[in-house]
Amino acid sequence: MSLTDSTIHDLGYRRYDGEREGARGAFRALFWQGFRALFGVGRPIKTKAVPVFVSVVTMLPALASVAASGATQGQLPITYANVIGAQALLFLLFSAAQAPEMLCRDQHHRVLPLLFTRDVTRTHYALARLLALFTAMFLVALAPLLILYIGEIGVSKDPGATFAKMGNKLGPVLLFATLLAWVMSTVSAFLSSLTARRAYATAAVIGGFLGTVVISQGLQDLAGMSEAATKMLDPIETLRTTAMQLFGESTRWMELTPPPPVWVHVTELAALGLVAAAALVWRVRRVSV
Repeated sequence: MSLTDSTIHDLGYRRYDGEREGARGAFRALFWQGFRALFGVGRPIKTKAVPVFVSVVTMLPALASVAASGATQGQLPITYANVIGAQALLFLLFSAAQAPEMLCRDQHHRVLPLLFTRDVTRTHYALARLLALFTAMFLVALAPLLILYIGEIGVSKDPGATFAKMGNKLGPVLLFATLLAWVMSTVSAFLSSLTARRAYATAAVIGGFLGTVVISQGLQDLAGMSEAATKMLDPIETLRTTAMQLFGESTRWMELTPPPPVWVHVTELAALGLVAAAALVWRVRRVSV
């Protein structure tokens, strides 16, 4: 081919002339893209099935509880822990189904090399994805609690006086939503980062949480450990007990076998989340790209 036969094609590429936001902008972009993906925003309808299902189903018992209390003029009290504790498996379903949507897809489609060639470090990537999952879980967990909180004020005979008395309940509402989101998001994110297959990751998350239930029950039945001690090995049951303590409610077994103070459970849940978050960062730093 002679030099006169060559042709230059204009493909329309242009240099980026805007502001370069650096690592901070990359972190925000990773967080926002991950948060949108968790709720299926901008994606096919089937990706919205789990987040919509969990969000709606977890709010229905709260609405029913408020309606029942209003119909009985407050004679049927609103029990926060009983309502939110019964939804623990639904929150687990959300984290087990949606955490792999971010972490597994990035590995499966091999986009990590593209991300890590820019200002995004592996630690920044892990923390941005974790923050997105935590924020989504926090909002999903907070919604039914806020319905109960606002509903309890609304159905009372004197909403103004009830609001003044219930100021101390807002703290437990925010704290429990934070603890639930922290534990489930960190553990789910770490387990999801171990594989590029979403089905395997979902099974690992569900199996990891439910496996602690089996271990806890086995130690109680076979080793003769106390119920209060074995329940602390089960994160889901620990969350339920913590909710009971935060909202001043109780069950029969708590009366027969008093659990440790609430600060012990809060510390345990916070520590579990910290370990899982550190494990996630460790895993991302070593993942092959």
